[in-house]
Amino acid sequence: MAQIHKLEGEFVAKYHAAKLYNMMTSGAPSLPKYLPHIIHKCQVLPEYGEIRLGSVFVWDYIIAAEGNSSTVTTKEKVTAVDHKNMSITCTVFEGDLTIGYPSFALTLHVTPILGGGSNKSTVKWSMEYEKENEHVPTPTPFLEFLETFFKELDVKLLEESQKGLISK
Repeated sequence: MAQIHKLEGEFVAKYHAAKLYNMMTSGAPSLPKYLPHIIHKCQVLPEYGEIRLGSVFVWDYIIAAEGNSSTVTTKEKVTAVDHKNMSITCTVFEGDLTIGYPSFALTLHVTPILGGGSNKSTVKWSMEYEKENEHVPTPTPFLEFLETFFKELDVKLLEESQKGLISK
């Protein structure tokens, strides 16, 4: 019987929760504009529609591991989505994250931090994956990628909102 493993991470963002969640869903194709050094492409299929069950994300991004960096390409299908509670789960079905991992799913949940007059939010992510065998490494570089990604995206979105280029 296959064993499902789980890794989790969390980041407190200074950017508004609903707008950050929107950036990770319907606004995802614009992510290369904000982080071109790590996100090369993000396409959502079908294009120009609301993210819903069955939507597909096509990603090309850079992951650094052990002093090296490599381009990762994946296709992920939305398998659960709750826009009201700002939660989305995608299951990888094609690409680099299927090598060594027969199943790999990522859940993202953005929650506003209430009180104090701030627009801060908590971004939580969890990865559930199955290893092909015990020699397949834990996908820690992907976990580290997500932390770096959210930290840098938060900074970029705040910079643009302060310049008046996007609304905070």
